[in-house]
Amino acid sequence: YNVDAKAVRQYFSYNQTRDGIFMLVQDLFNVQIKPWQTYTWDESVEAYELWDGDQLIGSFFLDMHPRPNKYQHAAQFPLRNGISGVQTPLAALVCNFPTGDGLMEHGDVETFLHEFGHLMHTMLSGGHHWADIAGISTEWDFVEAPSQMLEEWVWDYDTLSQFARNSAGEPIPKALLDRMIAARDFTLGLDTRRQLSLAAMSMGLYNRDPQGLDIKAFTDAMSREYTPFEPLEQGHFYAAFGHLNGYSAIYYTYQWSLAIASDM
Repeated sequence: YNVDAKAVRQYFSYNQTRDGIFMLVQDLFNVQIKPWQTYTWDESVEAYELWDGDQLIGSFFLDMHPRPNKYQHAAQFPLRNGISGVQTPLAALVCNFPTGDGLMEHGDVETFLHEFGHLMHTMLSGGHHWADIAGISTEWDFVEAPSQMLEEWVWDYDTLSQFARNSAGEPIPKALLDRMIAARDFTLGLDTRRQLSLAAMSMGLYNRDPQGLDIKAFTDAMSREYTPFEPLEQGHFYAAFGHLNGYSAIYYTYQWSLAIASDM
């Protein structure tokens, strides 16, 4: 499909991408994002408030750049759930993207949108009376839906052309994005089968007696059943499958939430 990641990257400097995502979110949800002058734990961390007209509806931190001993994945961390009439939500987005004019991979932009979807879920569901259903404290089948919904805009030309520009100010060519979409669609079947294999591993490891369970044999069997690839004989993929801890048996929610997100 002749997609050169280096050619794509020139259109996604960090500052431009952040501002473009802010613009998208403000337009999509009819809110305003404003700088927030407050304490942060590192000089690279930015703070913002989310407003609905003259009403403050939430506040958040962006801790987006790498530094020594920092969390190395990408995630949204709710710091305070919103409760109607009591408190507004507060959250932090923690990622590891290039600084300033540093160039991002297209996949990084997708990750940014994904985690920002979790952030907006936290921000916009802060008007409940009950803390237990505020923010992302929702049914697990739904929890990944807002994040995966917002990801979709990384493939929308009208959106990207507003901020995805190179150093000369030229927007990303539509022909290039069309090739990227075609490449994505070509691998969609394999990507989905991989997700199904991970869901089967997750569910299968937690629905049986662990006594005598051969984890490698089981995970290899799931890989063979759901994907066309033979597992590496010396591989122990499950040892790096971090979601087996946090999500236990319900990694399937990524694929199920994606169906909901696609409908939304």
